[in-house]
This record gives sequence, C-alpha cells and structure tokens, in this order.
Amino acid sequence: MYTYIVSFKVKEGEGITFVELQKFEELTEAKPAGLDHFHIFKDRNEKNRYFLVEYWNSKEDRVKMENSKEYQLFREHRKLVIDKKYETYECDVVI
Repeated sequence: MYTYIVSFKVKEGEGITFVELQKFEELTEAKPAGLDHFHIFKDRNEKNRYFLVEYWNSKEDRVKMENSKEYQLFREHRKLVIDKKYETYECDVVI
C-alpha cells in the first residue's frame, strides 16, 4: 500500500474550514479510485499545522486523481484557507 503524507499551515481561524473541505472532497464526492482511506492530524506543537495522510492502492491511482478536473477545482478552493504547504512524503506501508 502506498501512503502520501503532506503538511499544511492553515490560515488563522480556518482550521475547521480546512478539515471540512478535505472531508467533503474525500468522503462526500465520489471516492477516488484506489483511495483506501485517509486521516487528518493536527500538530500539537505548531499552531495551525495539519497533516493529511492518504492510503492508496498505488501511486498511479493518486496521480490520476490529482490530474482530474474535479481535483484541480478542489485545490483552488483549498488554496483560500492554506497559508503554506510544507513538505510531502511518499511511503510504503510496512505493518
């Protein structure tokens, strides 16, 4: 299983909006092919920093979703609440 991790600094006061946007996109809309599940974590040490952890069947499934028109529109909406995008990680689940 392929795991994609990305962290964001969300604009002050927009934490709930960020979480709700992400949940709406990944749960309410048609679930992207290959997405098994995801988690959103809030950093305990850095204010307004969140981590999105997605579990995919393959990297190709994630890339296909990110190239879709629907996802590009979602990113435009999400940009309104994001202050900064930090690093991304690509991992394989071991256990």
